[in-house]
Amino acid sequence: MACVMIGSWSGGLTSQKSANVEKRMPEERWIILNEEKVLDHPYVNVTYQSIQLPDGRIIPDWPMIQTRDYVNALVLNESGQIMILKGYKHGHGRSSWQVLGGYLEPGEDPEQAVQRELLEETGYQSDQWQHLGSFTIDANRHVGTGHFFLARDARRVAAPDHADLEQFAIDWVNVEVLQQALFDGRVAIASYAINIALALLAMK
Repeated sequence: MACVMIGSWSGGLTSQKSANVEKRMPEERWIILNEEKVLDHPYVNVTYQSIQLPDGRIIPDWPMIQTRDYVNALVLNESGQIMILKGYKHGHGRSSWQVLGGYLEPGEDPEQAVQRELLEETGYQSDQWQHLGSFTIDANRHVGTGHFFLARDARRVAAPDHADLEQFAIDWVNVEVLQQALFDGRVAIASYAINIALALLAMK
């Protein structure tokens, strides 16, 4: 399955203007003097880093968070309708509209992960993938990397086979309805909103 990259760097959709801005950015690095892991959990690690800033100041306990990297995808069927998963996410505390998503398994690349998730979660498969970008989740604490995709012409090939704790229902909507959902609260989680916005740009 071919995966088309949109843009020329890991930050996502780009233009010549943004590439020129990138070249002018000052290059700055903070020096990590020491680090101590204070939480080691299968889903999240927290580390305190002793950091030296460029002006010489030292911060002894800068917290860095690492969760597993994840994938999200906006999925279109052969009729051009968009897959929406409706269900509960505990971090949000209520049900909302979602797009396909899941964590990378050890040794798995994002393209493999998103194709596996689509089949496992929904029983659908697509041969047309676009990588919309990969982004650091939190500018100061890192947290992880989100990889965003667009899949076209998805078709049902099997029954879903997943072991998610949350239950969800699959629905299909058109572009106009999805655009409205970005602003009326039905899409309420940042990673899903980012994926939807990037995909809508790529679909123009």
